[in-house]
Amino acid sequence: MLKKTKWFLFVLLSFTLIGCSSGEDQSAEESTADSSDSSEGATSEEAATNGLSETPESKETSKVIPENTNDKMMVYEAHIELETEDYDQFYQSLQEKMDETEAYIVETNIHKTPQGNREGHIRLRVPQSHFETLLTSFKNISDTIQSRNVSGRDVTKEYVDLESRLEAKSKVEARLLTFLEQAEKTEDLIKVSQDLERVQAEIETLKGQMNYLKNQSDFSTITVSLTETKVVVPKVDSQELNTWEKTKQAFFSSVNGLVSFFSWLFIFIIGYSPLIILFMVIGLLIWLWLRKNRNRVKEN
Repeated sequence: MLKKTKWFLFVLLSFTLIGCSSGEDQSAEESTADSSDSSEGATSEEAATNGLSETPESKETSKVIPENTNDKMMVYEAHIELETEDYDQFYQSLQEKMDETEAYIVETNIHKTPQGNREGHIRLRVPQSHFETLLTSFKNISDTIQSRNVSGRDVTKEYVDLESRLEAKSKVEARLLTFLEQAEKTEDLIKVSQDLERVQAEIETLKGQMNYLKNQSDFSTITVSLTETKVVVPKVDSQELNTWEKTKQAFFSSVNGLVSFFSWLFIFIIGYSPLIILFMVIGLLIWLWLRKNRNRVKEN
C-alpha cells in the first residue's frame, strides 16, 4: 500500500513538472513573437520615416558638370593640308559641300606663286552636327590630303563657372536696384549708381564670354591650307608681246640717251671751259718746251 502511494505521488509530480515546462515554453514563444512583431513595426515605421511615406529633407546643391558627353560643351578645331590640281574646280566643289552642311567662310587668303600656281588657306565655320561630315568630304574634293589635325576642348566647366558668376552678379544688381530706389541722399545715390554701373559692366562681360563659348561650341572651325599642283604654261599673246610698242619705246629710249649725253657734254665743255683752256695752254707750253729741247739735242 505504501509503495502504491509513493508511485502515485511520483506520477503526479511528473505530470506537474511537464505542465510547468510546457507553460514556460509557450510563454517564451509568445514573448519572442511579441518582440519580433515590435521589431517589424519599428522597421516599417523607420522605413516610412526614411522615405516611403515622408520625403527626406532636401539640401541645397551647387551646379554640377554633367557627366554625359552629349551634355558637355566641346569646342572642335581642325586643320587640313591638301593638294589639288585645279583650284577653281576645288573651290566650286567646296561651295557645294558648304551648302549641304550649312557652313560658311570667315577668312580666305589665296595668292599666286612665281610659277603661276595658287596657294593659301581658307577658314570655315560649320555647325558641330555637320563637323565630321564636312571634314570627311575633303577626301572626295581634293587630290591629296597631306595632313589632318583635329583637336577638341571641353569648356563645360568654364561655361558653368561663368553662369554661376552671372547669377551672383544678377543678385547683386537686384539688391543695388533696391538700394537705388530707397536711397534719399545724393551721396548714397552716387555711390549706389557707381556700384550698379560697375556690376552691370561685369554682367555684360560675363554674357559676352558665355555667348563666345556657346558660339565656339555650336560651330566648329576648319582651316584648309591648299596648294595647286597643275603646271601653268604662260600663253603667247600678241597683247602681251606688244612688239611695235616695245620697239618705239626702245627707239625713244636710245634717242633720249643720246640727247642726254650731248646735253651733258655741252654742259661740261661750257661750264668747265676756263679750266679746259687753262689745261690746254699748260699742255701747249709743255709740248713747245719739249720740242725745243729735242731740236737742241739734234743740233748738238
